[in-house]
Amino acid sequence: MLRGWSLAGHWVGYGVTATADGPRRVVVLVRRAFPRPPGAGWVASLREATGWTKPGRGGVDWAATEAALGTALPGDYKHIVDAFGPGSFDEYLDLLVPGALGTDLVSWGQDRARYADLYRPYPVHPAPGGVLTWGVSEQESAFHWLTGPADPDDWPVLVRYEGGEWRRFDCGTGEFVLRLLTDRTPPFGFPPSAGPFPHWFASWELPES
Repeated sequence: MLRGWSLAGHWVGYGVTATADGPRRVVVLVRRAFPRPPGAGWVASLREATGWTKPGRGGVDWAATEAALGTALPGDYKHIVDAFGPGSFDEYLDLLVPGALGTDLVSWGQDRARYADLYRPYPVHPAPGGVLTWGVSEQESAFHWLTGPADPDDWPVLVRYEGGEWRRFDCGTGEFVLRLLTDRTPPFGFPPSAGPFPHWFASWELPES
């Protein structure tokens, strides 16, 4: 007999099995994947993985944001912002959101040019093919898009690690965030994927009075 339940990124089973030496208690821990359901977006999978049930917030003037940055932005990033707002995934990945205090995507995008030396060998947006930051981490990683003439939905993600190492991930923002939280396999394997604890999103918005 075996009973099972889900816990964040794992299936947990506990029960009793028959052996040659008699009954034996067993515990089973199996990795639980969070693939995108057919026809569903990455935001739906992020909601499931983090247990986020609050309704979409909206409110971002995307036309004004893109005009200020001089570029269109990936659609899945905009959907994540509209669903979650400013805050942090697993207190590891802090999302830059237009208009958010301290983590304003536009301010960061307009301010990075003076730190161009830190981004070598890549240029900094708005230079052609420049990097544009969309997330940061207290663990001294930073998350960027490698912009270009292609559709923003096709922009790869660049991660800059402590010490200046860069790694490219050929996937969109939504897929990247979900796999950052749940995927232990290289080239992912970020700290949030290591434990069996539930994943979460910590909102930085003040509750409505």
